[in-house]
Amino acid sequence: MKAIIIGATGLVGNLILKEVLNDPDFSEVRIFVRKETGITDPKLKEIVSPMNDIVSLASEIHGDVLFNALGTTIKKAGSQSEQQRIDRDLPVTFARIASENGAKIMLNVSSVGASIKGGFYLKTKAEMEQGTEKFFPQSTFHFRPGFLIGKRKEFRFAEKMAFGVMKAIDPILSGSSKKYRSMPADLLAKAMVGLSKNPSGKSTVLYYPEIMECI
Repeated sequence: MKAIIIGATGLVGNLILKEVLNDPDFSEVRIFVRKETGITDPKLKEIVSPMNDIVSLASEIHGDVLFNALGTTIKKAGSQSEQQRIDRDLPVTFARIASENGAKIMLNVSSVGASIKGGFYLKTKAEMEQGTEKFFPQSTFHFRPGFLIGKRKEFRFAEKMAFGVMKAIDPILSGSSKKYRSMPADLLAKAMVGLSKNPSGKSTVLYYPEIMECI
């Protein structure tokens, strides 16, 4: 199998990359990044681009499976329109081109609560889901984790506080509320790579319980 990863330098994307590089079922992985990662591996092909003109990269967007781990914050993006471009528009454009180039499956990192009727962030994620589905009918998988746990490159005070809260709340979230449990980023990455190799019979929208079943 050959993989394409967008968002490979983020928390989940970097872990997906590590999983794929260590998985003998994958012979190649292409990542699209703004800066060189410094990672060297015979399976890895790194395409460095400012990501402003994805169409010009079309000849490089080849693989069997497309992993989308793109995501940013309004603080880092600087505006809602830029956050929409990163979280929604880039994944949809990659989905279109990858599909045209023969990719068969796409897996998205989305968010619990994603909804067209939701607030700005959740609506943006829902629009990303709908947009990518157009190019991978019945073979787009949306992973909707709750609060993500993992070591980020940058310190986020609000997330540090939220982690403490979720650590106390997680044990009492059961039944239909179980989907809101916090999700270790490494387990999410394992689940996404695992499902990419055996998608048969899996739900196209996965929350905490379904994600854990993929590991």
